[in-house]
Amino acid sequence: MRDDDLFTRLDSILQPLGAVSSLGEEFASPPLDVLRYHVRNVRLNAVPYFGRALSVVAVVRQPVELGFNVEETRRLVERTCMAVNGRFPPLNLRHGLSIGLTVVVLTPEPIGPEDEAVLEEALRVRPRLRAVPLGIVRLNLGQEGMAVALARGPDGLFNEPETLIEAFSEDFRRYVPLFEIE
Repeated sequence: MRDDDLFTRLDSILQPLGAVSSLGEEFASPPLDVLRYHVRNVRLNAVPYFGRALSVVAVVRQPVELGFNVEETRRLVERTCMAVNGRFPPLNLRHGLSIGLTVVVLTPEPIGPEDEAVLEEALRVRPRLRAVPLGIVRLNLGQEGMAVALARGPDGLFNEPETLIEAFSEDFRRYVPLFEIE
């Protein structure tokens, strides 16, 4: 699968949920290449300003200087949160104060058996930013492999992570370790 095929697939998955795609941006410091954003307005409750939120799916490339371990993945998620906070500032009354974030990371490194454990541990400690990471999906397009981690958000409001994982399971393989029989 190529990048363009992935973006077409993402559009077909997220547009029925009400998400609108927009072009990404490149940051020099700290380095981050956001390829695409998919944004959907979410209504948390009836209070006009405080009851609004955004659900954002950010597609990013794995930065070269960050390896794949728990600490480096946390740094990648934090960089993505900062990029999303900058792109969708809280002063804009349409956006509300909170953002449920799903990070789709494109990596050239092969997906391995320990990847999901690393992602889950990295997602456990959340940065103190307005964007709350609810899911990380790590994709290797050449290998057609994926690793995922999910955190729970308010029921039914931020369903992009689960929807993406379910749809991607048709196109990408997850590494499932073999059962050891004693």
